[in-house]
Amino acid sequence: MSEPAYLEGAPLQPGGKAAPTTLLFDTFGTTADWKSSLVEHCAAIAAAAGLRADWPAFVTEWRSLYQPAIAPVRDGQRLWADFDELHRETLDTLLPKYALNTLSDADRDHMVYGWHLLHGWPDTVQGLTRLRQRHILGALSNGTTRQLVDMAKRSAFPWDVIFGADQWQTYKPAPALYLGALKLLKAPASSVVMVAAHNNDLQAAQNHGLQTAFIHRPTEDPAPTARYTYIATDFNDLATQLGC
Repeated sequence: MSEPAYLEGAPLQPGGKAAPTTLLFDTFGTTADWKSSLVEHCAAIAAAAGLRADWPAFVTEWRSLYQPAIAPVRDGQRLWADFDELHRETLDTLLPKYALNTLSDADRDHMVYGWHLLHGWPDTVQGLTRLRQRHILGALSNGTTRQLVDMAKRSAFPWDVIFGADQWQTYKPAPALYLGALKLLKAPASSVVMVAAHNNDLQAAQNHGLQTAFIHRPTEDPAPTARYTYIATDFNDLATQLGC
């Protein structure tokens, strides 16, 4: 009996790269287009309340508050707080700057829930579907497990497994997430590729022996800053490189 395709892996690539069996994906920015998704979501909520703002600027600034918010949690300077809690905290600090502080608590919670409803980039579903023919696909994200499930259900992301930061109560690039995913998958690091549009994520994965794939996305890091196993324009390009 022949092995399933995902156990066979992809053909060896030029240069003798090991054939991966599993791909782990960052979600925010790499798999999902947070910016256009949130612009549409937040604008609709505010419009119903009779409010307007520069929504691209607003959601970009909201996103920029994410790293400063997770750092104290990751560094052990505050107790665990998940993405929904942190997004609500950063939203509350930002609203007055954009004259949106009259939004109700319900509207604010609804805005935060927008992070559960992000849609993919144009290539996301097709590329993931191609890659899944030969690989186990997993989300490895700083989002909550429920957030990632909601996003997958809404946007048809074909994950085989979902790893949220709440499973380890810390945030990437902390080692616990990469090592924890490898342990649960019972997979050697050399057989797993971390796929992301963020250099800090990929370099952390690389430090733990994972293969790496840098994906170019217009809202994320503009270029790779290290030597990665793969560099791709999008998920379809990565699928082609992996023989899918």
